[in-house]
Amino acid sequence: MRFRLTIGRKIGLGFGLFIFFALLVVLLTNRTLERSRGINEEINDVYAPSVDALVRLRNLTVTSHMLIKHWALLESRADAPEKTALVAITTIELPRVLDQIDTLMSAWEPSEVAIMGNVSARMDELFVLHDRVKAMLPSLESYNDPFIHMERTGLAEEGGPIDQQHALVIAELDRLLDLQERKRRELSSGMLRSFDSLKFFVLYLGLGLVVVGAIVAFLIIRDIVGPLHRLRNVMLSLSRGVFPRSRVRTSNDEVGDMGKAVTSVVESLRRTTEFSHAVAAGDFSAEYQPLSEEDVLGHALLKMRDELGQRERELELKVAERTEEVVRQKEEVERQSRKVVELYKNVTDSIRYAKRLQDSILPPERRIKELLPDAFVFYRPKDIVSGDFYWMEQVGDRVLFAAVDCTGHGVPGAFMSLVGHNGLNQVTKERGVWRPGEVLKELNRIAYEALHKDREQHLIRDGMDMALCSYDREKRILDYAGANCPLYVVRQGETMALPATKMAIGGFEMNGRAFEEHRVQLEEGDMVYVFSDGYADQFGGPKGKKFLYRRFRELLVEVSQQPPERQRRMLHDAFNAWRGAHEQVDDILVIGMRA
Repeated sequence: MRFRLTIGRKIGLGFGLFIFFALLVVLLTNRTLERSRGINEEINDVYAPSVDALVRLRNLTVTSHMLIKHWALLESRADAPEKTALVAITTIELPRVLDQIDTLMSAWEPSEVAIMGNVSARMDELFVLHDRVKAMLPSLESYNDPFIHMERTGLAEEGGPIDQQHALVIAELDRLLDLQERKRRELSSGMLRSFDSLKFFVLYLGLGLVVVGAIVAFLIIRDIVGPLHRLRNVMLSLSRGVFPRSRVRTSNDEVGDMGKAVTSVVESLRRTTEFSHAVAAGDFSAEYQPLSEEDVLGHALLKMRDELGQRERELELKVAERTEEVVRQKEEVERQSRKVVELYKNVTDSIRYAKRLQDSILPPERRIKELLPDAFVFYRPKDIVSGDFYWMEQVGDRVLFAAVDCTGHGVPGAFMSLVGHNGLNQVTKERGVWRPGEVLKELNRIAYEALHKDREQHLIRDGMDMALCSYDREKRILDYAGANCPLYVVRQGETMALPATKMAIGGFEMNGRAFEEHRVQLEEGDMVYVFSDGYADQFGGPKGKKFLYRRFRELLVEVSQQPPERQRRMLHDAFNAWRGAHEQVDDILVIGMRA
């Protein structure tokens, strides 16, 4: 009997080869997984715990760095949460992590142990600085010592000793983490090479599976799937509303009968579509013959044709009514728009007039040169009108000058500046007071009464920060008092800061504590600077950060040897270079005077 390779036998042979290759793939995969399990256990038992412990040590170091800077720079009590958290980290969590690392180091390489020794040494140096800050600031009262203030600021400011030592510790930890990660990657690479060898065998076995699958697929597609797929595409096209471009091929079998039925459906839908297009184009007299009495779609289309004709006539009437209403609304919108433009112009004109009024209270250039010949004023409002202003007057044989920062900027700040200017004139010119501490005390009373007349019903939080100086030009004696605004004296490249009283003018207490007064015997060539906080608070630079007072002091030292007008231009250029494309955040005022 002659052997015949039927479709069933071909499909059976193909599936037999498929099962053989699949079993071979399972065996190779099992061997590779056993080898990979051993590598994975080595990673999980040695290197993964080491990396986790080092990451934990790094996070605790970063957290303690943040908390010690908070301890140094922000006034707080001894039992503040940040301080207790830092003590807990240094006494409990860090020793626990270091003990865990000591246990894991037994499986490390000598080079890794040496790096960990460097980390421990640098951490000891870092925590010596921490202990120095803690010893320097044991209580809330210790923050008021000016010498401690300068020392703690020098330790904890950005780029200071604490930041530098912290950076060294983090660099060593990152280096050690990189070595651990590199070793773990090497083991992982070995695991991947095992999988690559498995991939090589599976590739060829897969090619065998593809050949077998192709033979089986050819047998099925040629006799059954091909014709059914073509009919399926036609039906899917009809479901999307797309007619086939060519006629459906038919044969003398069951698949051919299905093709004839589909052809009949296509022709019926073509006639229905042509009728729908005619109705959509507005031809409500178009004729259509339903396929039969049971043709629900055909009868629905005829009914739709009649209803659309009626609705078109109704819509024409409504469109005419709506058009008339839209015209009326457009005219009203245009009228309101003209009104808004006029209102905006009036408001802008009023603000510009307020600027002229504010400019009138500022001492002119010739008056500044008359009172302080070797001085300059760098004044840059954020808006049209400003909350910062400068004031200068002669009382007896002394010259009084002030840099004032009122609450807010723009129009609210400008109103506050008028209150401050009038108060200064009233205290000094009308009453003859020249001592800065007494002037600020009287000005605080005047501003408090002006801002809190109705304090039982409304609580106003407005006020002024101010640096006020009284200068005897003959004796070079400078008296200073400040309300939240310090004074800098630059002498031979060194900066001396006179602290201000931490209380605003016009605050919540009319009879609060007195404003502390300082007296300085200036030497020839000394530069005195008073200023608002706008310059130091400006965002900019390559990282979009604040300028900060540390950079501001360095800039003042850099420009202090230049003539006054040259200093003003250098401050202006440095500000623009730092700000870049950022928006100016506040009004800016800097007054400089050479003794």
